[in-house]
Amino acid sequence: MKSKIAAVAFAFALPCGLKTSTVRAESAAQANGIDVVVTGFRNSNGQLGCRLFAGPEGYPKNNSKAIRTIWTPIQNNSARCFFDGAAAGTYSVTVFHDENSNRKFDYNWVGYPVEGYGFSNNAKAQFKAPSWDETSFSYDGASVKVISITMIYR
Repeated sequence: MKSKIAAVAFAFALPCGLKTSTVRAESAAQANGIDVVVTGFRNSNGQLGCRLFAGPEGYPKNNSKAIRTIWTPIQNNSARCFFDGAAAGTYSVTVFHDENSNRKFDYNWVGYPVEGYGFSNNAKAQFKAPSWDETSFSYDGASVKVISITMIYR
């Protein structure tokens, strides 16, 4: 069943031009990369979207500037994304709880988010998304870097 979901997710991502992958949690122990562990979901509906940015250009809203995007299922109100093969450098991660599985971050009519979100370093949004400097972290490229993010709901 998971392989069918992954195949469908991959097929939908291709027309969108996204670099998308689905990675099982077990692979994090076998490879070098950035392991993003997300907790605090209000439910297990939909999926988690994770985006990895390698610089401040386009961060955090221009999805075309993300170097990788991962869609993964939520189980027991937690999920993880593993960005394998990341080179040494400075990165930032954004995540959102796509509760309705439309692969869009949804807002209400006033412009407030209606789905959960989060940022590396658990940076908080104060009337706008946190800056690159608040969310960026260094990765040595030769180990597994674990990033823990707690979902935020408004």
